[in-house]
Amino acid sequence: MTDTGPLVLLGLAAATFVGAVAQRSTGMGFALLASPFLTLVLGPFQGILVANVCGTVSAALNLTQVWHDVDWRRAAMLVPMGVIGVVPGAIAVIILPSAPLMIGVSLVVIIGLALTILLRGRTLPSSPWLAATGGLTSGFMNVTAGVGGPGVVVYARATNWPHRHFAATAQLHFCALGVASLAAKRALPTLPPTGWGALLVALLLGLLVGNRLASRIEPTLAMRLVMIVAMAGAIIALVRGVVVLA
Repeated sequence: MTDTGPLVLLGLAAATFVGAVAQRSTGMGFALLASPFLTLVLGPFQGILVANVCGTVSAALNLTQVWHDVDWRRAAMLVPMGVIGVVPGAIAVIILPSAPLMIGVSLVVIIGLALTILLRGRTLPSSPWLAATGGLTSGFMNVTAGVGGPGVVVYARATNWPHRHFAATAQLHFCALGVASLAAKRALPTLPPTGWGALLVALLLGLLVGNRLASRIEPTLAMRLVMIVAMAGAIIALVRGVVVLA
């Protein structure tokens, strides 16, 4: 069982709170904001496991608030393909060097995000093929680079998906990805009961604060924030790969 003192518990709760606020107010961002501190304090394996569990619970809690806004037509293709994308991602992690793989995936996502910005209002028609590509990319990158959001964001931005429906459907997607990732790893974190209690309280408080922020952020601004978070996640994954390679 992971040993956690009061200061460590406070830090874990703070990181979880910030991640939960971002996830609820913009639709994504938990892994990007919470994972670095969680892995720093708990180590790579336990930290990622805790991030997976908390990210899944955060998405599930958010989903109870936005269930009525889920775009089921898009989710029917996006979510299953995201889960399927976890499989080749897990295989790639086993058979390919981690650093070049992370660099390659990150560069693809950065280019995709840059292209959606350059569209400047031009919208691609939503199709099952685009949704499948976004889902597969998200699932693949969730395993190989630790961030699954950018793949979905490229699809949402390219098709001008209304933010309200994107944010709601993303919670269903991230929840499914989290469960699939934990099942693939066949492990759960070993925190003491006080640790789980602190994380649960932080998640609930983050949901409440994020709820208030979500109602005050304009959809256009929210999508811009999502684009920034997605680009930051892809760049951080790229830097990680370069550092490991060096």
